[in-house]
Amino acid sequence: MASGEMSESEFRTFLADTLGAAARCSRNGAVHFVCMDWRHMDSVSAVGSAAYGELLNLCIWNKSNAGMGSLYRSKHELVFVYRVGTAPHLNMVELGKHGRNRTNVWDYASVNSMRGSRREDLALHPTVKPTGLVADAIQDVTRRGDLVLDLFLGSGTTLMAAERTGRRFRGLDIDSAYVDVAIERWSARTGLEPRLEGAAS
Repeated sequence: MASGEMSESEFRTFLADTLGAAARCSRNGAVHFVCMDWRHMDSVSAVGSAAYGELLNLCIWNKSNAGMGSLYRSKHELVFVYRVGTAPHLNMVELGKHGRNRTNVWDYASVNSMRGSRREDLALHPTVKPTGLVADAIQDVTRRGDLVLDLFLGSGTTLMAAERTGRRFRGLDIDSAYVDVAIERWSARTGLEPRLEGAAS
């Protein structure tokens, strides 16, 4: 939403505020994934170099079909992989040492190319990611029981991925309707009822 409604300067301020807040509340050595289209890669690079300790890699989500575009239609999304601070990050790939053999090109079907319930995910949120993509990213840099944070909850894909992989989860979104959607998805998947711990002030 912000990238289409703000000037470049405003968008960089928005990124600095949000990514900076995420970095400040994360442990030293945590890994953050920042998904962005190619039009805003300069903004992410500029802000990311100030907010984070190191750019660990740039991954490409190779989608199954193309989206918007004029000269070329976009068939990929960039995933910037940053380390918070200077402590070593957890690497659960290590060239297959832990049974995970991954590259920085991620092949996952686009939600808008799917049928059935996965196609319905697109109706829940316009930029929904495949749960498998997020689950694999989480498993690359965390252990079971670790806490995962998503500042842009959307329809709850990261929540669903954390549930699938045995991670604890915290998330927030500017739109309370999306929080409701995420909770409903989680409840439908787990069969559990959400519980309000305390009223918001």
